[in-house]
Amino acid sequence: MAVKRCWACGEPVHRYNATYCLRCAKFGERMRTKHFSPETVIAIWDYIRRYGYVCYYTGMALELEDRKSPRYLVFDHWIPGDPGRVVITAAVVNEMKSDMTQDEFEDTVCQMADHFRKGTPVVLKPFVYWDRIYPV
Repeated sequence: MAVKRCWACGEPVHRYNATYCLRCAKFGERMRTKHFSPETVIAIWDYIRRYGYVCYYTGMALELEDRKSPRYLVFDHWIPGDPGRVVITAAVVNEMKSDMTQDEFEDTVCQMADHFRKGTPVVLKPFVYWDRIYPV
């Protein structure tokens, strides 16, 4: 008899009437509680079927259980505050990118890497969605 496979990740499903493995079922529940649009949910599942549970920005494997891990899977709005496109990423990456577009984030990270490797100065361009005020 053939082993039933998870619709999302292809892992074995251990309940005859289940569509998802336990890991994907828990993940699907997280998306439901976020009230993502059907298009967003489809896009996220398509990404997982294609690449697995890896960070959209870095390709590193994501942690799905330990919420204290910097690699814990979180959802990132590709454009800050815009629910139209959501990607999965690591908590640490999401913290760094929170108020930046993808282009701003990539530019900043590349400049920082060049600074560490070559000593070149970091010249930040204004961030369109940066909305933080820090106490004096």
